[in-house]
Amino acid sequence: MDFYRKLARKPRIFLSTTGMTIHAFQKLLPQFEAAFLNLQQQRKKRTVRSDSARQRQIGGGRSFNNDLANQLLMLLLYYRLYLTQDFMTLLFHAENKSLICRNIQLMKAVFEAVLPTPERAKKRLLSLAKAETQRRKKRIGSLEEFKEAYPELTFIIDGVEQAKRKPKDKEKRKGDYSGKKKRHTRKQLLISTPNGIIVDQSPSCGGRQHDFQAFKDDHAKREPCKEFQEHRVCLYGDSGFQGMQELDLRVEVRVIQRARRNHPLTREEKKLNRLRSSTRVKVEHTIGRRKKYRIAAEEYRNRDGDYDQTMNIVAGLVNLRAYERVFQTTGVQM
Repeated sequence: MDFYRKLARKPRIFLSTTGMTIHAFQKLLPQFEAAFLNLQQQRKKRTVRSDSARQRQIGGGRSFNNDLANQLLMLLLYYRLYLTQDFMTLLFHAENKSLICRNIQLMKAVFEAVLPTPERAKKRLLSLAKAETQRRKKRIGSLEEFKEAYPELTFIIDGVEQAKRKPKDKEKRKGDYSGKKKRHTRKQLLISTPNGIIVDQSPSCGGRQHDFQAFKDDHAKREPCKEFQEHRVCLYGDSGFQGMQELDLRVEVRVIQRARRNHPLTREEKKLNRLRSSTRVKVEHTIGRRKKYRIAAEEYRNRDGDYDQTMNIVAGLVNLRAYERVFQTTGVQM
């Protein structure tokens, strides 16, 4: 009996070691198979070494020792538990860790093609908001009717840092060193909804960069808030994002106000901060769910070039669980 079938007989252990329920995994398995077949056909149209047109029929050659379900399980276990690939050879009866590594690399594209990654989650949320706006559309005669016809979308932004190995390059060591964490880190900016759906993750940068500076650089390149302009969007952030209001984002920005020298916060400002913090803190819960995948919490051992793709897949796995919670509480099928 292979490892997947052993684990599938114990649903609680399957959930704790992979981050997915066995029901969700089996439901998505046909989509994984279709995506894998499509990617394999695209990959095998040309030869690897000479990049010439393939002459041999696709499907020839040796088959994998592990079926697709076990190959998918390799990536899930690796991300959730961050096991060493040498140890995983014992679980999947592989000859050496290079086979595990190649399988994980193959499965990354499969997961990205199926999971609700931040980009897909953002499009889905905005399409639902647009459909709801069209449903409520009517002649507007007051501010209350406007707010009813155009529901407000709430998003929260925060920075996430993860420890990494000390770089050998001197300049890279300087750029990656975080004065806050007192070690070398990778940093991303994360935008999520209050119910835990991640809708955007910025390209990673060195831990030396401040959150707000990272946001300004990202805004200059990608404009992550551009798609929000067609809707009534409120964006919450902590006090590290002071000055975001001057960036002309065309969304309502609500950041935690900070006291200055000889200018303490008034009672009204403190009360407003408490109200905003009660909403903003929910992004910390989302970050905590992301860090349940130990590849996003422990010292990152892989290459920096793979970091963004890895965190994109982790965000898709987090969103998958968030979709289930939304359906259970509201009945809305995401």
